[in-house]
Order: sequence, then C-alpha cells, then structure tokens
Amino acid sequence: AHKQETGQRVSTMAQAAAKKAAAARASASSTYLPIVLILNAIYALLLIVLHRQTYTWTQFGLSCILWVLTYFSYRGIIEDHAEKAGVSTKATGKKSTELAGGASLDLLGLVVCVQFGTALVSDRFFWLLAILPFWGGWKLYQTFGGGGENGGGGLGGLLGGGGGNSKVQEEEVDEATKERRQKRAERRRMKRA
Repeated sequence: AHKQETGQRVSTMAQAAAKKAAAARASASSTYLPIVLILNAIYALLLIVLHRQTYTWTQFGLSCILWVLTYFSYRGIIEDHAEKAGVSTKATGKKSTELAGGASLDLLGLVVCVQFGTALVSDRFFWLLAILPFWGGWKLYQTFGGGGENGGGGLGGLLGGGGGNSKVQEEEVDEATKERRQKRAERRRMKRA
C-alpha cells in the first residue's frame, strides 16, 4: 500500500510539473509571439518600402536566415520559460529572479539588431551574423568544458537553458527535500502530542 501511495504521489507531482511547464509555455508564448510577429512584420514592411527596387536574391536569402533564427530563438525562449518554471521552486524553494529566455533572448536581440540595421542603415549589418559561430563555440565550451558561471555538464546550456552543474542542483534539491521532511516530521510530532 505504501509503494502504491508513493507511486501516486510521484505521478501527481509529475502531472503538476507538466501543468506548470505548459502554463509557463503558454504565458511566454502570449508575451513573445506578438512581439516577434510585429517586429518581423515591420522588418518586412521596411524591406518592401525602402528596398523594393534594390533588393537582391542574396539579401532575400540572408533575410530568410534571419527569420529562421528568429523562430529558433522564439522556441528557445518558450522552452527556457518552461524549464525555469519547473526548476525555480523545486530546487531552492524560492522563485528565481533570473530573466527567463537566457541565450535565446540574446540571439533574438542580435537578430532584431541585424534586421533593422540592414533595413535602415546598411547591408553590412549582415556581418554581425559572423558572431554566431563564436557564440556557439563559447556555449559548447561552457556546456562541456565547465567555463562560465553555469559550470559544466548537460546540454541545457546550449540554447537558453541554464545547463548548470547537475551535482550542485542535486545537492540543492536534497537540502530542500530534507528541510521539507523535517518540517513534516515536526508537524506529525506536534499532532501526536
């Protein structure tokens, strides 16, 4: 009977975590989707109005790359919100003050800068995309090599997830779990007395 109750609790906790992640995804989507769509619509409108006569196939190809990067950054932001919703209160018992979105939010900022720079100033802003391989290499180094504030270990750090050191996270979870168990034990003792 005890094993069955434990299994039901784990199942209930998993369902609650899934609901919390889905709610975080929906909330982030309702915030970021209109922003991303409006920014891309303005970019397309600027291209049509300002560069209708001079727009080349190369510029079109690079613009398509920017739209693909925008999509990937949007998906990364949404997933990072879902991940942070599950981790922030579980590990520490406190809500995280860190901005959700992580590296994906940085990527979105770079893409928007390139979009509006190329539409309003010069096509030379496309050269900012040359930062991406170096940024990707740095994220891989942080993930596997242990550099940076996130420590190493795990693929979560590649596109916005914290990555982080899983051993430290496990210790935090263990401490939080110990505290909760101690509080429950005290409450039971108080009820019996």
